[in-house]
Amino acid sequence: MIAVVTLTVAAFAAPPQNAGSEPSNFVPASHRKRYEDQYTTPLVDEDAIPDDSIPDGLVLDESDAPPIAATTVGMRVRVEEIVIPGPQLRARPVADPGRADVIVRVVNVFQHGDGWRYNLEITPFVEGRFDLRDHLQTLDEEPPIESPPLYVEARAVLPGGVMEPNAIEVPDASNVGGYSSRMIALGALWVAVLLGLIFLGRASRGDSADGDEAEPVTLADRLRPLVEEARSGELTTGRRAELERLLLAHWRERRDLTGVHVAEAVSRLRRDEEAGPLFLQLEEWLHRPATDGDAAVDVAALLEPYRNAPDPVRAGALG
Repeated sequence: MIAVVTLTVAAFAAPPQNAGSEPSNFVPASHRKRYEDQYTTPLVDEDAIPDDSIPDGLVLDESDAPPIAATTVGMRVRVEEIVIPGPQLRARPVADPGRADVIVRVVNVFQHGDGWRYNLEITPFVEGRFDLRDHLQTLDEEPPIESPPLYVEARAVLPGGVMEPNAIEVPDASNVGGYSSRMIALGALWVAVLLGLIFLGRASRGDSADGDEAEPVTLADRLRPLVEEARSGELTTGRRAELERLLLAHWRERRDLTGVHVAEAVSRLRRDEEAGPLFLQLEEWLHRPATDGDAAVDVAALLEPYRNAPDPVRAGALG
């Protein structure tokens, strides 16, 4: 507000002293017009005052009041512990929230002297400056006439003139998915590995069969590791049972001892010219500790009767 100083000259009319003469304090019209033009001119030209000459914080009008909060469009802002004089207020009802420019919500209200203290939530949906007094009312649905301006500013995030968000960038379809392709590739790899294992297994069995035909396994080959373990005193109970089973099965068939009791069959075989040497030597090894002289025993000679006998395990005679 610029003060304008105006000087106005007042003319006072006095009763004429005589007809045809003018009073001494009377100002002629021509002089009064000249005085008015001179002294009614503003002392300061309002348009010549620069805008930055007004001190910061000087509020010249309610519209110049600073905002109590600022946010962006669509983002809720919370104003706490704000004191508003006068009667208690509540949010003004909104008929259609989907078309409202701003929605105000009263979160908490507390008595504060002659007024009230509020916690408010404000959600603006358009850019601009909003006065919360337009969105609050008393419990009697009256506007808050005693309240100072309560401005909230909402800034737009989108550039000027843009009314809609930018279009979504859709990635190239070739880079999306790929699950089916990966599953097909993994399935093909699995099949290839399976076929390789099958063919390698067949080749290994074929080589083993060829080796068996070139060097057939005999009963002597089967008995040799068992006899060596017996000579060194390392024959376990399970391996001893296997050795006895192989020998009895072989000689029962050749000496017609199928129906004879085991003890009787062993007694006869101990006295047999071919079977006796191995039976007697095994009894000696199994019933006394091993000695240095055991190394001189010719195992090959003991197994000579069995060198041409087929392996009963490979032949299927024994399980």
